[in-house]
Amino acid sequence: MQNTLHSQRCRLRINTAFAQRVQLWLNVAPPSAMNERMKNSWADLESQSIRQAIELWHALGSEEFISRTRFKESHRYVVIDRGQAIASKPLVAMAFQLQLGCGKDGPPRLSRGEQTRAILERLGYELVDIQGETPLDAPGLPAINVGPNTRFWWANQSVNFDPVYEDGTLWAPLRDRRGQQVDHWRTLDSALPGDLVLHYASPEVRGISRVATRPRPAYPPRGYNDVTPDTRGKLVLTDPLHPIRVARDVALAALNNGVGPVTASGTLRNGYVFPIEADSALKLLRQGGLEVTIETLEHQGVESKFSERYPGTPTDRLATVAVRAEQRFLRNQQLRRWGSRCSLCDRRLPEELLVAAHIKPRWACSEDERMDTLNVSMLACLFGCDALFELGYVAVDGQGSIERGHRSTDGVEDRVADIVGRPCRAHRDGSRKYFEWHRQYHAGTRS
Repeated sequence: MQNTLHSQRCRLRINTAFAQRVQLWLNVAPPSAMNERMKNSWADLESQSIRQAIELWHALGSEEFISRTRFKESHRYVVIDRGQAIASKPLVAMAFQLQLGCGKDGPPRLSRGEQTRAILERLGYELVDIQGETPLDAPGLPAINVGPNTRFWWANQSVNFDPVYEDGTLWAPLRDRRGQQVDHWRTLDSALPGDLVLHYASPEVRGISRVATRPRPAYPPRGYNDVTPDTRGKLVLTDPLHPIRVARDVALAALNNGVGPVTASGTLRNGYVFPIEADSALKLLRQGGLEVTIETLEHQGVESKFSERYPGTPTDRLATVAVRAEQRFLRNQQLRRWGSRCSLCDRRLPEELLVAAHIKPRWACSEDERMDTLNVSMLACLFGCDALFELGYVAVDGQGSIERGHRSTDGVEDRVADIVGRPCRAHRDGSRKYFEWHRQYHAGTRS
């Protein structure tokens, strides 16, 4: 219990230095100046920005912190602070975002770990290899880890491959137009976190992803344009791992006839998702240019039985993957529903300047609330609205109007005054309870 309370307090605690940084973040420049800032390079990054990002990591927790960048968690190369291992690439990306005010897609790309190490060493921070394996710049094939309980799936996709693979979504309607259930849609019910999916889009296998969540009810994500937006379905979130290229004929030769996606005559079966035998799947991965590592349960750190709790397993690795996939899905679903407008200030902005802000913080949500994706989040801009709402400078009343929060607005009064009294675009019947929770929490009436 003490550890749980301490963890929650850490998420909420923002030290004085970071609070001052947020004040600066709220007073950002207009879009034209923002575009100029986004042209900066890693050479412009300052040491104090790394420190501010570290403080934010301690405040938000690893999962939420990483989900706000476009980089993945590292299990090898980290910065150690207060005995905690902080993933290096997300750290420098967040520091760049805080210093230069860009969206999560704004930081320049990082090449191999050697570049990350050079950035951190220049700024006085040491990058630690916590596994002590091969050097940061060692060449090699892209690697994929496979556990003893990993299962494999084949997903037939079409013109929607690019947005669906990038967003990490596998979605199917509950019933067809005749009201019937479809077997190759129902296959999604069997997917478990940690499973691997080979994505086929004619005329080749084009990508590999890892399942991040159990199936949950959801409306169609971006890319599923052959159904109406209110179609009820099931959603599995995935983490895109590697693009691969395996031609159809080569793939069919690796698969057994009459099994999974292959008919008894050796042709590709019509349908959506099919299981693949492990031996055939591993052969396909190697033909796609991947180095396959077979891990034991002890090495992989994955329990043999999956938990019923979202995101599917009790392991840090898959939990972090699931949060990142969830954040990506939330943002894209909100963009599809509302367009690229901030829910608070109502400005139309480039998509990279909008984030999926949880109305009720993720740490406070139940598992069902986290998957109430249409209602639990909203789009908020990085021109201050995201931080103003998250820190309680503003709230949304029962009628959907933006009101002042219970925090002093010294230093940000002009920014708060700009949006107070506006209708919140995200307020509706389904989200009302989350705005109520936010308002009561920042009023001090919730523990």
